[in-house]
Amino acid sequence: MVKIILIAHGDMARSMLETASKIYPFDINGVDVFTVSGKVDLQQLSGEIKQKVDPLGTLIMVDVFGGTACNVPATATQGMGNVNVVCGLNLNMLLSALNNRDTLTAAELAGKVLEDGVKSMLNATEKLK
Repeated sequence: MVKIILIAHGDMARSMLETASKIYPFDINGVDVFTVSGKVDLQQLSGEIKQKVDPLGTLIMVDVFGGTACNVPATATQGMGNVNVVCGLNLNMLLSALNNRDTLTAAELAGKVLEDGVKSMLNATEKLK
């Protein structure tokens, strides 16, 4: 099973995980959440992320590329095998990760999550015409 770590600004990651649990039943084991704010100690966050990484496979999903939620884990896990940091976290991506983490490698899961995230973005008004 691929370990999943969610990192986002404010309460987004925790709220997204709570929402996902109401849509799709999953084992909370193997999923960790970190919140980033202006008050976070970056060194401490980096250390905590490193401790949570599973060398057998970890997918770190973050909200925004270039933000602290992305930069800290990308730097902290640089050079670690079987760790993928994916940006642009949305609910569809999280559900995909939870649904596929038992059958895919970390790299395969990262690709699947990105593919499913892109598929979920559309103009519903145009689609329903």
